[in-house]
Order: sequence, then C-alpha cells, then structure tokens
Amino acid sequence: MTNDLDGIGALTSFSVGTLDGRDAMMVIELAKTPAEFAQGIRHQMPVAMTPEHALELGEALLLAARAALMGNAPTHALN
Repeated sequence: MTNDLDGIGALTSFSVGTLDGRDAMMVIELAKTPAEFAQGIRHQMPVAMTPEHALELGEALLLAARAALMGNAPTHALN
C-alpha cells in the first residue's frame, strides 16, 4: 500500500535574494523521497518570480503555516 504523501519532497533548506535587482529569487533544497532524505541526497531548485508573486507566495505560506499549527489541513491552494 502506498502513502498519498510518498510523492511529496521534503524541504531541507532554502535561501532567498534578488535576481538582477528586479525579481525575487529563492533556491530550495529538497529530498525527493524518504530514501533520499535518509541517504542525505539533496536537489536544488532555483525559482525566480516577480515581486508581486513573491509577496503572494509569502502570504500564502504564512496562512498555510498558521493553519498547520492550528491543526487545520488546507484543502486547496490559490495562485
């Protein structure tokens, strides 16, 4: 039996900054599977976005984190 969460990677670290002083930039580091996590295998994914998208992402992450702390599971994400 497979777990519905098996396909979800685990964030291991991140960094943020700007790209050419105009766009927001983040690099996320993740393990794609529980086995990779256990073995210390990590993948980096650089992501550039407009400042507006960065603000939206930050706000959405704050809402999701607060819901998770309260025990509420988000049912969908807005983009």
